[in-house]
Amino acid sequence: MVFQQIVNGIIIGSTYSLVALGLNIIWSITDIPDFSQGGIYVIAGYASYFAVTLARFPFFFAVLVAMFVGGAIAFLIERFLYRRWRGSGRIQLLCAIALFFLLSNAAILFWTAKAKIFPAYLKGSISVLGSIVSYQRLVVLFVAAGLFILVYLFIMKTKIGKAIRAASQDREVAEVVGINIDTVNSVVFFMGGALSGTAAALISPLYAVIPSMGDLPLLKSLVVVILGGFGSVAGVLIGGLGLGLIESLGAVYISSGYQHGFTFIVLIMVLLFFPKGLFGKA
Repeated sequence: MVFQQIVNGIIIGSTYSLVALGLNIIWSITDIPDFSQGGIYVIAGYASYFAVTLARFPFFFAVLVAMFVGGAIAFLIERFLYRRWRGSGRIQLLCAIALFFLLSNAAILFWTAKAKIFPAYLKGSISVLGSIVSYQRLVVLFVAAGLFILVYLFIMKTKIGKAIRAASQDREVAEVVGINIDTVNSVVFFMGGALSGTAAALISPLYAVIPSMGDLPLLKSLVVVILGGFGSVAGVLIGGLGLGLIESLGAVYISSGYQHGFTFIVLIMVLLFFPKGLFGKA
């Protein structure tokens, strides 16, 4: 039982981490808490569902579709909305909140509120220490781990990745030395949207595709960003996995009624002792 809940917690925590990673990168560089990622998560989830059910794509290609749709929407939002109001943080914040509700309600308008069940793409399971883990859940875990490694290598080893790190430290100085902030913003928004889209495609087969599916992932990813610390890839990973474990174990051994409340109890306790998050810097 304990091991089963640990596995479940790691898997759900890995999806929190994916959304939080993109949000963290966007927030630390542009100072925009991009709530629209919750709406992007919803639209990308539907895109993956229709890619499998209507276009008959294999699940792997459906994940790529969701990744591209999420990245493209985030790119367009930054290019035509956030960039227009650069320097007006309040307007950008209100725009982000409005976009979250707009995208979620657009899903209701076009596809109704009825849940759509994602067809199983991989049948079977494996027994580990007496616990049964489906192959679909293992796919979520391995894809999330692979994406974290790719994002880390991209940020640390590529030229644009170095520009992203420079902009996260000081945007004004980065502009002075010739870094194009507009290009950096476009890249990080596309990356953030792509990560949210991937998380939606991975988790949809385990539950269902509904217009409200982005609410909790957005809320939890915001908590993970604050827990891990701005700009910290390792902090996001540890925070997401830790949050998933606390929720999973707490729901079984304390009460399922407080499952989502544990998130905020942990947030308050961490901020009492680590105001900048577990791995945050001044």
